[in-house]
Amino acid sequence: MIDRSTHLCLREFLLSIVLLSLPQAVIAVPNFNIGRYQTSTKKCSYTDSNQNTIACRELQLNKRSASVVGVHFISAGKTKDSRKQLTFVTLTTQGTIPLLCNHGSCRMDDSPWKSVVSSVAEASFNSNGIATGLPRSLHVSKGHCKLTNKILSCIAQKPNGDKFKAEAQL
Repeated sequence: MIDRSTHLCLREFLLSIVLLSLPQAVIAVPNFNIGRYQTSTKKCSYTDSNQNTIACRELQLNKRSASVVGVHFISAGKTKDSRKQLTFVTLTTQGTIPLLCNHGSCRMDDSPWKSVVSSVAEASFNSNGIATGLPRSLHVSKGHCKLTNKILSCIAQKPNGDKFKAEAQL
């Protein structure tokens, strides 16, 4: 019969061998180069999935990595203080992302920029900012966003030929 203390020592020894054989844990380093920028627009509109033209009032850009940006065109919703938004998820192809971020806070850079649209999503939010359903993510067959002369425009085409279009004057 094995002494309990010997059994516990053996178990701890085997556990330490197993833990030492595992790859070292990767320490997460915060990325201070990501963040969000939101601004009112001078002139803004987008075409939704029903092909309706909607006037928007704000533009939000979310820098998610060195090449990925979410471009949100935000409009008023159907009820007081609610909102709708059309989002283009993009991957930068020319130039650099037009956001300079530090610790999550970003400012807009006027450099020309072009990106490929990978997907489009529509979402609605109530007056408390809570989603009023699941966002509708829509596959697109092709599309791009670009920033030139303080105009940010996006266009994407669904496989059936319908197009999402958006443009905001900054």
